[in-house]
Amino acid sequence: MKRFLKQTVLFLIPVLVIMITMELALRHIPNDYELKNAQIALKKESIKTLILGSSHSLYGFNPEYFTEEAYNLGHVSQTIDLDYLLLKKYIKELPKLKTVVIRLSYTTLHEQLNESTESWRQKDYNLYYNLNVSNKLKLNSEVLSVKLRNNIKRLKNYYLEHEASISVTNSGWAFFEKPHVVKPIDDFGWTVAKKHTAKDNNLVEENIKFLEKIVNLSNEHSVNVILVTLPAHKSYRDNLNTSQLEMVVAAGEKMKRKYSNCNYLNLMQSDSFKDIDFYDPDHLNTNGAKKLSLLVDDFITQSK
Repeated sequence: MKRFLKQTVLFLIPVLVIMITMELALRHIPNDYELKNAQIALKKESIKTLILGSSHSLYGFNPEYFTEEAYNLGHVSQTIDLDYLLLKKYIKELPKLKTVVIRLSYTTLHEQLNESTESWRQKDYNLYYNLNVSNKLKLNSEVLSVKLRNNIKRLKNYYLEHEASISVTNSGWAFFEKPHVVKPIDDFGWTVAKKHTAKDNNLVEENIKFLEKIVNLSNEHSVNVILVTLPAHKSYRDNLNTSQLEMVVAAGEKMKRKYSNCNYLNLMQSDSFKDIDFYDPDHLNTNGAKKLSLLVDDFITQSK
């Protein structure tokens, strides 16, 4: 028995050393979360508009087109519960903050990151924003949360290939290199719409509460909130579940009526956005982001 234990320990020691070395090496690779945390700290005295949300916000709102200092704190698959935690973390550090922009998409009320297939992304909020979104050991580690082959690829790309690991600008905005996806958008609007259609309404009540928490927290700091349902391509809109979409729009309208510091802007079917403005069925390209950002900035200016 002692011999077995000794052999086990001798086997585990090099494994642990490798894991710890990989963990440190992975955390040393610059990433979007770490960058945004640092940029918020650098710009905290000047930020007047804070943008939150998922990839719709990340690619859709370009702070460069806002009249006053704005920062995009959106991330891929970021859900409303995380929007609230980020706002709660930063709102006291942003003395000039006047407006918070929140995406109210087709999926907003029906999703949370911890309930999705991309729940591994929670580790980024734990490690780089110091948000305690999960106490699970797996979600507090790069090595344990990401598949080994993916981590090896990340290490190879950064340390051997010297590829850039940051995908956002210093304003927090990300953009697609190409104006459109390779295949025609009309060909897969149905697929994306069905992927985004919820199986049930189990998360709706809780997510509406998170929306209200955001609005109430903002009100405590004399900050206005603008809920935005972003533009979507016709091939996506035509395949949405009517009931789910109406639930989202109704929530936005109700929040607008109920809270004096909250406004709602529904641009889902806006005529201002044409096919050339979309990268794919539910994301804007660079041109579309410019158009949306100018439109929302104008809305903020007129609301003052």
